[in-house]
Amino acid sequence: MIRALLLYTPAGGGHRAAANAIAAELRAIPGARVDVRDVLDFAPRWFAYDAAWSLIQRRGTHAWDWLFDVTERGALELDPIRLPLNEVLFAKLDDYLLETRPTHVVCTHYLPALAAARVAPRIGARTVVTITDHLSHRAWIVPGIDAYCVADVAVARAVRRRTTAEVAVTGIPIARAAGAPVRAVAPDLSRARVLALLGGVPRRDALAAIDALAPLAPRHALHVLVGDEPDVAAHARRRLPGAEIAPRTDRMLAAIDAADVVVTKAGGLTVSECLARGRAMVLPFATPGQERGNLIYALDAGAAIRPGELADTGDAVADLIAEPGRLRRMSSRARLASHPDAAAAVARTLLADVHAEVARVA
Repeated sequence: MIRALLLYTPAGGGHRAAANAIAAELRAIPGARVDVRDVLDFAPRWFAYDAAWSLIQRRGTHAWDWLFDVTERGALELDPIRLPLNEVLFAKLDDYLLETRPTHVVCTHYLPALAAARVAPRIGARTVVTITDHLSHRAWIVPGIDAYCVADVAVARAVRRRTTAEVAVTGIPIARAAGAPVRAVAPDLSRARVLALLGGVPRRDALAAIDALAPLAPRHALHVLVGDEPDVAAHARRRLPGAEIAPRTDRMLAAIDAADVVVTKAGGLTVSECLARGRAMVLPFATPGQERGNLIYALDAGAAIRPGELADTGDAVADLIAEPGRLRRMSSRARLASHPDAAAAVARTLLADVHAEVARVA
């Protein structure tokens, strides 16, 4: 029987969303037992990795860029520090794995991957890591992992240079609903619909983006998700009369579908969802660390533009609206660059041993 465990970190929403998307594919298999767990449930309470990541996103992007580059170049060796530290921090996860003995483990972040790889040989579990950005980093390379599922061929090449594990190009896992038929961009955009995703954006940048979008408010329909900063929400209400403003939404795919163009930072899951739904993106925000790869991927695909300055965001959106044919071309290119079936592809990679055994017996 398949007993699958999916482990994620709550640093941002992408790792959890990817785990849930893969879990939904596995639950469609008759008899499969599937569990999705936050790895911080097994760590001491003081280890607030998610809070630290939130602070980095809002206040420490330059520091994160520096650390990302230093560790990627190998100037600081990771394993002598992180392997023993992870063993101490996640001793409860080791015990949980030994007690529940999953047959298959998926990690959508390298933090749980360190524990899974440590215990998997003792329980015979096949362990897969899913990289959730269009850029690799040596932190994702964990000794003992059976397979990596990656976003594109460039990431695959980088990972293969560092490991002998299997590497499959699957795309970034998103919900199955992202593969549904796409609403075409209308040929007439006299009143366009603009979705602005400002959650997780540094406060100063979010305020500047609102000011840049303000000239669009009288003529076009704006839907702005501002995150948890009350003053950002208040500023949006003052500057964007008539706009729909909320902290977040539980129906992100529907919000993307309703838009003609999306203004966002280049998070791996958000970019993947916009590509799958055929939506052009405007990506004006700084892209720290791993998000650089998502920016480059979307730009190279012809599915996104990046304004020269944050203050130019409104003008960039207006230029796209004024040229609906360009938006429609960007929409088509987005779909071509997407992997809406990525979660199913990860599930197939995870269960490769099961399929091989079935084929052998047959």
